[in-house]
Amino acid sequence: MVVLVVVLVIICLLLVFRLKQQQERVSALYKSDKLKSHFVKSLVYEIRNPLQSVMKLAEMVGRKDLYLSKEEKKHVADQISYHSSLMDTLLDEVEVYADSNKKGHEITDERFSPNRVCERCIDANLHNVPEGVKMSFRQETGQGVFVSADRHIVELVLNKLVVLACRFTKKGEITVGCRYEEDSHRLTFVVQDTGGGIPEGRGDALFNWYNDPDDVFDETEIDLSVSQKLASKVGGLLHWDETYKNGTRIEFILPVR
Repeated sequence: MVVLVVVLVIICLLLVFRLKQQQERVSALYKSDKLKSHFVKSLVYEIRNPLQSVMKLAEMVGRKDLYLSKEEKKHVADQISYHSSLMDTLLDEVEVYADSNKKGHEITDERFSPNRVCERCIDANLHNVPEGVKMSFRQETGQGVFVSADRHIVELVLNKLVVLACRFTKKGEITVGCRYEEDSHRLTFVVQDTGGGIPEGRGDALFNWYNDPDDVFDETEIDLSVSQKLASKVGGLLHWDETYKNGTRIEFILPVR
């Protein structure tokens, strides 16, 4: 009888242990699915923007009564290439997010003009700017400055920051700029807006990579955490300027050659 009781107790303990294991697995799956849901929802919004731009450009070029100069044709081709490049990397990041064994976009250095990167990003997002809001370029770097880094990732991170600024700025101004510190070989892109700013108490967790969906305040934090992860791929980081009180000011700091 005693032996039977001991056996039953052991069986019960094993069942409780297995049940706990299953609960942990279910909880992990729930968290993973919820985070992926946040990520995909944010990404759908982000992919839709360049896709709509390409469709509008294609529609414009297809008009029979349209005449474009060589310079205008080059501008349209440049915009299509820019948006296609963004979509390609965004889809690449989806694959990496879904399968951690994949490397995703291969980092490749390329010489580029920081000013031109800002201008391309502004041009590409003019249709996103809410009515009554002005978006401008603040030039702090000479036109003759060229640096080396992965231009593809740099453009993607900057575009994410500008898209967020457009989404949350209802009046006032969005400013995009960059400055190059030759002595330290450091390039800093700045996206500044007059929107609602960062919610109180969320600054410390702004760029965290979330493992628990319950820690996510809103989808904007998913966007910023992904942007931070992308920035880190090229040795950069994002920084929130707490001293700016008229909205939000985020810096993308990048070591360059």
